Amino acid sequence: METNGSRFHEALTLLTVAETGSFTRAAEQLGVSKAQASKLVTALETALGVKLLHRTTRRVALTDAGRLYLDFARQARQALGDGERAVSAVRTEVDGLIRLTAPTSLGDGFLVDLLADFRAQYPAVRFDVDLSIGTRDLVGEGFDFAIRMARTLDPNLVARPLGVMREAIVASPAYLAAHAPGGLQEPRQLSALEALRNRNFRDEGRWLLQRGEETVAVPVQGNLAINHFIGLRRAAVLGLGVARLPRYLLREELARGGLVELLPGWQLPATPVSLVYPSREHLPLRAQVFRDFVMAWIGRGGVLE
Repeated sequence: METNGSRFHEALTLLTVAETGSFTRAAEQLGVSKAQASKLVTALETALGVKLLHRTTRRVALTDAGRLYLDFARQARQALGDGERAVSAVRTEVDGLIRLTAPTSLGDGFLVDLLADFRAQYPAVRFDVDLSIGTRDLVGEGFDFAIRMARTLDPNLVARPLGVMREAIVASPAYLAAHAPGGLQEPRQLSALEALRNRNFRDEGRWLLQRGEETVAVPVQGNLAINHFIGLRRAAVLGLGVARLPRYLLREELARGGLVELLPGWQLPATPVSLVYPSREHLPLRAQVFRDFVMAWIGRGGVLE
């Protein structure tokens, strides 16, 4: 007779296969062989008497029964996670694993320094960090925290404001000497220059600049679009055009003269930055400590601006 423990293991395997889209990736995530993962799902199908997955050589897809069962499997995983967090919350030692997802540019900026400072105080805490351009599903993918740069956040998540991300418009001295030797006096002059655009942003063909009560929307154009701030920064340093970049990625280049800020009297709209997490209740001690540390560290260091 199958135990509830083995049934949960089978259900978790099905859930992981569905979320990763393949037995190979699910097996890697679960730390088992591909054959063992397939065997667990087959055993679950046999126990339930229904087919849960359509398998082909290229992909797997849930059947109607599989989609129905998956909802209950997610609830079971969430309930188990809640139980672990509730028990962890009563412990007094700051240890265990924190899974964090954040924008890629924060990893290129200051995030690793933050984690190093945290681990210097709490060396028993381990981190699994996902740096991604996309927005991860915290509950579905099992993340404890996310740092989000957005004006609108999921209302089902708890959000703690960390500050705002400010950008600057920059170019290399060589590019300015060739294309704008007198510098820029007003935002509309940007339209005549080659704009290095971030194709992740819907408004990249129109840069909004503000000065006091005055707002100017400047149409920009360019032949190079890159969905990564570090690539844009490198392109600007090489003199390929003007770029708008977070200030936390510009400090060294501005200090050494590799890049020059344009129109310093004007500002681009600031983007709120928040630390978000799934639940207010039963936070493990390590999560409570990390939440408070992040808020204090970023607020004290002024790293966003």
